[in-house]
Amino acid sequence: MKRRVMMLMGWLMLGGMMFPAWGQSPDLANESKDLSRVVRHPDGSRSVYKRQRGSKGMRCATYTASGRLAAINDYHEGKYGQLVGCVIYDYNRQPIYKVAYGYDSSARLIEERMYSHPQGKLVQRVIYKYDAGGNRSKPLIVSLDPERKQNIAPTMQEDVNRIHRELQGGSRR
Repeated sequence: MKRRVMMLMGWLMLGGMMFPAWGQSPDLANESKDLSRVVRHPDGSRSVYKRQRGSKGMRCATYTASGRLAAINDYHEGKYGQLVGCVIYDYNRQPIYKVAYGYDSSARLIEERMYSHPQGKLVQRVIYKYDAGGNRSKPLIVSLDPERKQNIAPTMQEDVNRIHRELQGGSRR
């Protein structure tokens, strides 16, 4: 279950959720009028994104290849349409994570923080950097969950060390 949620979060972090559907496929004949998009994944699972009229957000329900509910993500938007938060539910519709999004002064996404629910413990940070041309780098994903083995590319070790110093209350350079 956690693997599917993490795979889904990884896909969403790449920006796939914000593209509107240009037309409806025959698969959508029984879906509601509020439907935004259906995404089929290589493993046979699918994600259905819905934006309810008058709401400041979107819901993504992910189903396994056999059609069983795997996870639900409820995204909340700010007054300018930017993502400000997300609640991730498991297949039993119990909240398991809450996500907060941070932006720089140019309104570019610079960080996502995932907290366990209901403990409120920070379990993951996703950090984005931008080059001089405004192009976003691949995300630096830092797992703060002690039960999970960290897998961090050696080229990013300097950033990882700095982040851990900041989290432990150490001094900045």
